[in-house]
Amino acid sequence: MRFAITGNDARFALLREMLIADGHVPSAPEEADVLIPPPWDSRARYARSESYLVANAALTAEAAAALIGKERPLSGARVLILGWGRVGSLTAESLRSAGAAVTAAARRPESRAWAAARGFRAVDIGEMDGILKDFDVIVNTVPAPVLTAERIRHTSPEVLLTELASSPGGIDAGAAREQGRRYLAGGGLPGRYAPTLAAEILRRAVYETMAQPLPRLGVALTGSHCTFDRALEALRPLVGKYELVPILSETAAGTDTYFGPASQFREKLESLCGRRAVDSVVGAEPLGTREAMDVLLVAPCTGNTLGKLANGITDTAVAMACKAHLRNGRPLVLAISTNDGLSGSAESIARLLQRKNVYFVPFRQDAPHTKPFSLQADFDLLEETLAAAMDGRQLQPVLV
Repeated sequence: MRFAITGNDARFALLREMLIADGHVPSAPEEADVLIPPPWDSRARYARSESYLVANAALTAEAAAALIGKERPLSGARVLILGWGRVGSLTAESLRSAGAAVTAAARRPESRAWAAARGFRAVDIGEMDGILKDFDVIVNTVPAPVLTAERIRHTSPEVLLTELASSPGGIDAGAAREQGRRYLAGGGLPGRYAPTLAAEILRRAVYETMAQPLPRLGVALTGSHCTFDRALEALRPLVGKYELVPILSETAAGTDTYFGPASQFREKLESLCGRRAVDSVVGAEPLGTREAMDVLLVAPCTGNTLGKLANGITDTAVAMACKAHLRNGRPLVLAISTNDGLSGSAESIARLLQRKNVYFVPFRQDAPHTKPFSLQADFDLLEETLAAAMDGRQLQPVLV
């Protein structure tokens, strides 16, 4: 295996040595069989592995207890944990084991219920201003502004503020220093605290994800040529998360318009997906059998295609791909783009909204004053819609 590592902290240097010792060969990213970016990179499949997330959170919690323990005794310390995810809950356990009295602050009622069930005092993160002064240590695990400059004024002057959340974090570090509070930055704690173990966690996660194929996503495009560039941009974040199978309707594959020649668009799509596009009825039929997909997306989906799907017509590559896919009982996701969504295509949309295993990317009127019947999918919701559809849910609201 040829691999390329783009992360640059201590654990990635050790991971490189481990992979070489395993017989693998370092390579340039463009020549690698496996790309290993840092966990915040959307291409880092290993970072979405639950086993990696739990192991990394456990090491972070252990490292946080050691880091805080160097600054002040933990026995009898009054500690507030902001956030009750993996890192928050495991850090609470580590600090309690060291003798601290731990309170959990969380936004969601169910998170507070879990914290209470495990023996911790639990408070609403939105209603904690009055108790901030009571804590010796405050640990943030929420990757969004939580401990603002105003809230820091409510804390004890002797408090120790510790940031464990990923950038940009939840503690206003500048305000903390201006107000004379002690501040600890806990970014990259696993690699700083136990780089060899952190690298081994990475190694296991990389091998685990290599053994699990990417979900197979069919990407079908129909003749709304004005939407093609927007569709391509929405597909780019899916690279590395899915195996992309491009499918073109005959109109999309062969019609030059003032938005550009068909050959140029085909080249962009095939380059993005890394394979040749299916563009015929004959080529689409195997997508329901030996080349079956986990989920099929039609984006853009024209009024013409909506009508074919609603009425069981399969005389194009995309319509056949949809028919072949649906017979496997797997999700079909439609990102509509049609000028007659509230007129001629309204009946087709209504019928498909009731169809089992058919889901819609939420849509809206895109130009109600100039094109009052036109509907356009919100491509910013594409990835979230796909995830919901694979869980058997329609992302709501459908009308945005």
